[in-house]
Amino acid sequence: MLKVLPENLSNLIAAGEVVTRPASVVKELMENAVDAGSGSVTVTVTDAGRTLIQVIDDGCGMSPEEARLCFERHATSKISEAADLERITTFGFRGEALPSVAAVAEVTLRTRRPEDTVGAEVVMAASKQVSAGPVSAPSGTNIAVRNLFYNVPARRKFLKSDNTELRAIIQEFLRVALTRPALNLRLISNGKDLYNLRKAASHKQRIHDLFGRELTSDLVEVGEETSVVTVRGYVGAPEAARKTQGNQFLFVNGRYFRSAYLHKAVCRPYEKLIPEGYTPAYFLWLETEPDKVDVNIHPAKTEVKFAEEQMVFEMLAAVVREALGRNALMPSIDFDMKGAPDIPTLQSTVSRSGYVAPPKMDFNPLFDPFKTAQQPDFLQAESPKPYDHTGLTQLFEDAPAFAAEEFVLLGGKYIVTKNERGLLAVHIGRARERIFYERYLERIAERLPVAQQSLFPVTLQRTPEECLTIEEEAQTLADLGFDIRPLGGGTLVVNALPEGYPADPEGVAKAVDELIAALREETLSDDYKTFLASRMARSAAASGSGRITRQGAQDLLAQLFQCRQSDRTADGRKIRLTITLEELDKQL
Repeated sequence: MLKVLPENLSNLIAAGEVVTRPASVVKELMENAVDAGSGSVTVTVTDAGRTLIQVIDDGCGMSPEEARLCFERHATSKISEAADLERITTFGFRGEALPSVAAVAEVTLRTRRPEDTVGAEVVMAASKQVSAGPVSAPSGTNIAVRNLFYNVPARRKFLKSDNTELRAIIQEFLRVALTRPALNLRLISNGKDLYNLRKAASHKQRIHDLFGRELTSDLVEVGEETSVVTVRGYVGAPEAARKTQGNQFLFVNGRYFRSAYLHKAVCRPYEKLIPEGYTPAYFLWLETEPDKVDVNIHPAKTEVKFAEEQMVFEMLAAVVREALGRNALMPSIDFDMKGAPDIPTLQSTVSRSGYVAPPKMDFNPLFDPFKTAQQPDFLQAESPKPYDHTGLTQLFEDAPAFAAEEFVLLGGKYIVTKNERGLLAVHIGRARERIFYERYLERIAERLPVAQQSLFPVTLQRTPEECLTIEEEAQTLADLGFDIRPLGGGTLVVNALPEGYPADPEGVAKAVDELIAALREETLSDDYKTFLASRMARSAAASGSGRITRQGAQDLLAQLFQCRQSDRTADGRKIRLTITLEELDKQL
């Protein structure tokens, strides 16, 4: 039987589309404050927004009648007719934010217009007005949201940890801060300032205030104007690309949006310039006619649709490619591109040009790979050994020693030796990764801290969000051998890293970024320590990359064939390969 839902229930359903977590409330209230023409906005949260979310602004305020009306669904001053939907330039316009928040929390609104002598107060709970009346208040709006989801226990139950929810709040704060550098913005959590931003003269100054000098110094300016879209902003140099995502921002007409499609456009010019799995930082502001972009396709307004999306894609890719080429950060430029910049001088470093020198072969001219001398047993066995994560401490018998002159090193990447079946090639980096992985897993299984590598303290500047990621898993990281301590203000001090990690400042910074990326992975909830051990092993192996000596290769093979599984990495990549004599005969 069809029936009309009661108003309180329909409001709860509507709230579920707009208010999914505390960060959703922060987003909606900050955007309302910006639309009100504020010069200063202060956001205060307690217990990551569970207990309190308060946003205070000095904007235009509301009359007593508007203060009561704003909690009605679809009450808005932004739209009068259907055509207005094609001319939207403000953040909010559908009139759903405050009714949705009031449906799942206790809300107190105090507001006053500059021309009024007395302000208005409205108190709401579960979509019902509790009280309304005059109040003494400064001009602007002060809205306090308490006990979020108090009347929807199931929603409150599924909120994540305080640090996780606070990181999401920080993300929403950053997105607004980057769109409006002319605003004074402040974010307070449990009585402590996370950000206290003064008015910035430019977008780049605001980026500096939010992310620090280290990131800002690696940014390259981009800019282009066409009939379809105007692009302004900054992209990171290839060598500054990081494993951790989070410094990628797209805006259109002053509004943050997500787009996996346009993200590919920005990253395309970086192909072959940065390692796989790394992402450059970028801050790009797009401007287009309001009727050429639809901002009304998602309840949270975080997705948009361009009328000429393919042209925007090509435009973004071209603008980024031109900026990298203009700053001598690309190996080549397309000669057919109209107005293309001069070809940059070829550099000798891989990171700035993409040029890779031909591999050098270190070999023994007397070595005969088909000599029939008896080989160690561990070089003859090619069938994968059964692997059981529960038997971490069981190892193969110590591999017998073998002569270092019986193998070839190819470009510092492969070890090639012989066995009865033909040639055996071993990937050096993956072999290292497997060795570290089993070592870390064994220590974790036995609840023994991984041996720490002492180093001089290294101080790093990271975003408050990234510092919270480290802080949230402090005990687990300590058990694994990490001594990383947040000092506040986006500062991390690294005192020690586990065995296998680098000690130089650059290597430490890279290792910390890898660690933060691992901690952010959603899959950690299933098998956290095993997954982290895999990521740690990859990072430790990468930090030890470089030219290998014959003695080092000899030791590496001996350690590899002591592992429980020597043919694949933890995530299934091949470590070794045999090319049989029959296969060689077919090719030669």
